[in-house]
Amino acid sequence: MDKGLILHTILGLLLLLIPAGALYLMERKMLQSFAVSVGRMVVQLLVFCLVVWALIRVNSPWLLIAWLVVMAVYSGWLVLKRCKLNIVKLLPAVSVGLFVGVAFCSLWILVLALPVRIFDARWFVPVTALLMGHATAMTIRGLNAYITALKTDEQQYEFLRGNGYPHFKALQPFLRRSLLAVISPTIANLSVLCLTSMPLLLGGILLGGMSPVNAFVLMLHMTVGCIAASVLSLAITLFLADRSLFDKFGKLMTVLALITLVLSCKGNKVGEGTEAVDAQQETNGFYQPKAEAPQPETSVTGKKVLMYELPAPLKDRPELLLQRKGYTTSYNSHTKTPNWVAWHLTKAHTYGSYQRKDEVFTEDMDIKGVRATDNDYYNSRYDRGHMCPAGDNKWDKQAMEQSFLFTNICPQNHGLNKYEWNDLEILCRDWAREYGAVDIVCGPVYYSKEDQKTIGRNKVWVPDAFFKVVLCRQGSPKAIGFIYRNEGKKQPMEEAVCTVDEIEQLTGMDFFPALDDNTEDRIEASASLSEW
Repeated sequence: MDKGLILHTILGLLLLLIPAGALYLMERKMLQSFAVSVGRMVVQLLVFCLVVWALIRVNSPWLLIAWLVVMAVYSGWLVLKRCKLNIVKLLPAVSVGLFVGVAFCSLWILVLALPVRIFDARWFVPVTALLMGHATAMTIRGLNAYITALKTDEQQYEFLRGNGYPHFKALQPFLRRSLLAVISPTIANLSVLCLTSMPLLLGGILLGGMSPVNAFVLMLHMTVGCIAASVLSLAITLFLADRSLFDKFGKLMTVLALITLVLSCKGNKVGEGTEAVDAQQETNGFYQPKAEAPQPETSVTGKKVLMYELPAPLKDRPELLLQRKGYTTSYNSHTKTPNWVAWHLTKAHTYGSYQRKDEVFTEDMDIKGVRATDNDYYNSRYDRGHMCPAGDNKWDKQAMEQSFLFTNICPQNHGLNKYEWNDLEILCRDWAREYGAVDIVCGPVYYSKEDQKTIGRNKVWVPDAFFKVVLCRQGSPKAIGFIYRNEGKKQPMEEAVCTVDEIEQLTGMDFFPALDDNTEDRIEASASLSEW
């Protein structure tokens, strides 16, 4: 080896004294990491140079393809390591995404921009390496943005699924964030490209004997190729990784699921050491009513039913009681919406494998004559708002399907449906898990009996507000009520709290009549969120 070259190499490395000196003065703890990183970079660069030299010397198409495969696998491993994701489960998806994206764009460039055979190592290696490096960096950005968005805003995904969106359509907001995480820095880099990597590449091409025009065309193709390869690789990666990120019910895999997987791999059977929850046992320790409240007949059974959550019969408005597997609804044929929907939510019912996947909103065929349909909601600017949420019906397939009947739906402002109302639904499930079970009644509030706003050809009434009352019968009974205006403005939960008596006065309904009078009077006269 030329001694002069060794000397010049050492002199060049002395430039590292500048960042090393800065770290020594400001952050000595990072000196060791800095030295290790520099050493790793030197070794990688040396190995890379030797591999490229061998590839150019042999110049075999099969060897070049193998080189691209190895680069894709290594880059995929690097992506997952940087994103701190499960390498075993996601490496195939990321590696294939990078391989296909880079291979497609590289071959496109080699065919259109270079007057050489495709598998000429002198061109194949630098083009694929450049595209792979850029695609890897952007896939790290895009995948990290996608996973972070899903974890921090999973409720939005569940909300869209609950409103009938297919799985991939519900993922569009998160895919958009992932795409922007790739495109935004790329656009920013384009403005300074002529001052960063392009002069070095362009100088090498011109020194190789290529004319300025051909060099311009090649650099243009390679710049566009980097952008295209990044987007294509990310798109393929997210598509292939979908089954690893979501379970068969369309639910995002959680940390708990990964812990369960680790435990099962260590030899513990899933389910060992856990309690099986029986829905019939959930009422143990709960306050039991002393008297039967009058119960209207149902159109399903024709018999009287005893359910502690049911309000007293209504006499001042149309009412048809429809008993479903997961709830009971009092339907109003005039408003085309429920008067109220009531259900007994147990801890067991907050869990389950039946999700919103592929469920669609459906007309209730038990309603004769004019009834709400899906067309009434098209272009109405209102969501199909669940009264008994789909999230409370994951325990049974039929219960989940029936939660999408329009006799359980009201026109609801999108902002309210997505945020405050959804937060309240989640809180009720938390209470059911904490106390074992709760009784819930909710429904629309109409301040005006005349000239009420409607939507659709069937004139479905648009509520002015929504109420929800919750009863806990464990130990000493307690109850709480909520009123939310049907609008998109922020409504803090603390301001929405009210007593059950206040909601009874507003709606003209009598809630929890199965309770003895003393208990009913006591718990309905006060409400405090802090007591829950």
